[in-house]
Amino acid sequence: MGAPARPVLKPSLKHSLHVEVQKRYAQGMHLCFQLRVAFTAHPGVTILVGASGAGKTTLLRTIAGLSDPEEGRIVVAGRVLFDSEKKIRVEPAKRNVAFVFQDLALFPHLTVQENVSYGLRRLERAEREHKVAEILQSFQIAQLRKRKPREISGGEQQRVALARSLVTEPSVLLLDEPLSSLDAHTKAAIIDDLQAWNEAHRIPILHVTHNHEEAFALGEHAISLEQGQIAAQGAPSNVVTMPHRQSVAQFADFENLFEATVAEVREKQGTMICRLAETAIDIELPLARTAPGTPVHVGIRADEILVALGRPAILGPCNLIRGQVRQVNFLGHKVEVRIDSGAEFLAHVPAESLESLNLKPGDSAWMLIRPESCHLMRVARMRATKRLFVFICNSNTRRSPIAAAICNAEIARRLKVAPEALSSLGVHAVSAGLSATPGDPMATAAREALNRLQVPVPVHRSQNLTADLAGKADRIFCMTESQRVAVLDSFPEAASKTLCLQPATGLEDPHAEGEEALVVLAKQLQQIIDPMMDYLLAPVGLQGAA
Repeated sequence: MGAPARPVLKPSLKHSLHVEVQKRYAQGMHLCFQLRVAFTAHPGVTILVGASGAGKTTLLRTIAGLSDPEEGRIVVAGRVLFDSEKKIRVEPAKRNVAFVFQDLALFPHLTVQENVSYGLRRLERAEREHKVAEILQSFQIAQLRKRKPREISGGEQQRVALARSLVTEPSVLLLDEPLSSLDAHTKAAIIDDLQAWNEAHRIPILHVTHNHEEAFALGEHAISLEQGQIAAQGAPSNVVTMPHRQSVAQFADFENLFEATVAEVREKQGTMICRLAETAIDIELPLARTAPGTPVHVGIRADEILVALGRPAILGPCNLIRGQVRQVNFLGHKVEVRIDSGAEFLAHVPAESLESLNLKPGDSAWMLIRPESCHLMRVARMRATKRLFVFICNSNTRRSPIAAAICNAEIARRLKVAPEALSSLGVHAVSAGLSATPGDPMATAAREALNRLQVPVPVHRSQNLTADLAGKADRIFCMTESQRVAVLDSFPEAASKTLCLQPATGLEDPHAEGEEALVVLAKQLQQIIDPMMDYLLAPVGLQGAA
């Protein structure tokens, strides 16, 4: 069988890692796969996920030069380390690539300082000591400089291994699950120190992990491998929450994703308190060694929220939040319940439990959420992709809110998240008017039409299109041609991205009043918006002309 054509990489960027390789590798005694990957890792942390045997460690060893590919090319910061066509192969010791293994491989007979300074033997003593002192301080192990590895804890050994790899100022850092054996508290502290170092130095870091806390806390980009090939790549919030990928089945998606701020750190309890944005809701979650005042995101799975009508007696630590039921949707074996408590939560209730609960819109309800079910994600890691779609009508109470809700429901379905999480992920739709009264709610008939179509009803307050909103939008969709002309008159700079949603006939406000007329309109909008999704969610650069 002939080898497939080699992918063409984008032009090399300074400080980036470019890889396009093919290599056979074995999993166990019988299975043999071919590693065939092509990607660019920019400065920052790229998470590698995948099932055991997917090729993650093989990929790292190939980049480090410990194993050669049959063909391909590896380039770091413009320097070619391997090129099968040009017969270039830089030996491992000269690649300036640091590799931290799961077993650390510290020299047991050397002290911490001697282990860290091992790679600096050729430097003058003063420069060597300065670099070692600086990196020991960065990883908070200066006080351990005279101890041997057997005399320090596992977490301290991990810090030594990282310091030893980074003191040489490598062009790339490879991490093969070095934190997997640590407890959550120790791991969180090391992640914080690695983040601080990475912010200061900004080199490509490839980090293999099966732990979603590490993925969300450290990752700026993620790559999923399946049987030696890239199955998905993008923002960690997208890649490691794709349940249809077998290799990342261990990562469940977060239907609830909230912007928050760290309010309190409780070292002794091993927890922290986060205040959800624009609410008085405090959420307790496992300690992540993040300073008070830090903006974060909190992710909670719908299946991990328990719902009760009366205030429950709490046994042990638990977040207890009261709210009002907004919507109840039947989804086969489970029921989707939306509860407004200042922030909107999505909970899944087993269908057999609904009869005893008898939940209805308007009911008061309590939610119980264990701290362990709340997951912290850094704000900076969540905003890798920005894509905003704006739907326009006149009053912003009927047509455009329906269209935005339908668009968000379809985006959320494809990304496997709740619609409420989309703004945090950076891909979502909003609606605006041309002559709206700011603050008006969605028309009751429009809300009922969305309920009839089982489309999540958003909390809506009307607004008018502004220069800021038009500037941020990727696309502006108008209900009629006259509205498109009005937008261009007010915002001519938005001409290239302003479209009529149904150019031939437009989508006028129904003459008939009431829910039925808007149900017909909502079904029309579904038929128009659904085929647009492949284009709207295509990677930037692959969208072509609209």
